[in-house]
Order: sequence, then C-alpha cells, then structure tokens
Amino acid sequence: MRSVLLPVDGSRHAFEAALYVIGFARTHGAPAVHVVTVEPAPAAWQTHGMESEEIQNLLSARAHSAMKPVVNALNEAGIAHRTYVKLGDPAETIAALAEELGCDTIVMGTRGIGGLAALALGSVTRKVLHLATVPVVCVKASGD
Repeated sequence: MRSVLLPVDGSRHAFEAALYVIGFARTHGAPAVHVVTVEPAPAAWQTHGMESEEIQNLLSARAHSAMKPVVNALNEAGIAHRTYVKLGDPAETIAALAEELGCDTIVMGTRGIGGLAALALGSVTRKVLHLATVPVVCVKASGD
C-alpha cells in the first residue's frame, strides 16, 4: 500500500480501519493517506426552508465530527494525511475518489453507522467491493 483511501463515517468499524492503517504504517512505512467522509445528498423534506449555505454547514459539521477520532489517531501516530468531505452516493463517491486520487488501496470498515446493517457486510462496503478498481481491505471491529 502506497496510497490509501480511508472512508470514515464515525462508526467503530471505520475507526478500526484507521487503526489498521496505523499498524501498517508502523510496520511498513506510512502510505499517503486520504481520509474521506461522504454525506448522502439530503432529501428535500429534510432541508425544507433551509438556505443552501446552512445545509452545507450542517453537512460539513457532521462530516468533520465523523472524521475527528480518525484524524486525531492519525495525528497522534504522526501519519500525514489529507481530508475530504464529499456529497453523493457513498459507495460510488468512494470508488471514484480512489481512482481520481490514484490510490492503490481502499481500507474501510465492514459496517457503518447506517440503519439496519447487513448480516455480513454493510451495504456501502458491499457496493464499494463491486465498484472499486483497486483492492479493498475490509476491517471488522473487534467484538463483532
């Protein structure tokens, strides 16, 4: 792994994926790390009466809150990284961003914080596995 896309959503699975990248960096040297949070586009009823700037601020605040533990862990480990906040379909955006950034690996949790999680893999993870053109390392949180 030389360039890694690390999608995070605030879940413990995403945090475990970050710990995996940190462990890899300690053993093999730090790859270029790109941390991304993808916010799904809100439905019109969710933002009724809100100004566009207010919507962007809310989505940005939610994304940065989801990223904070991972960014803190990477900082503590001394691993340089870049952060991205994207809006769109999470799986499609993750796969496209990995390609756009030239990442050779995606490291992500097996489940996110979405509603009813799938039995084996989260629906976003499953979709990324089908869409990605690079290897996807799926990390399961301890205790699952």
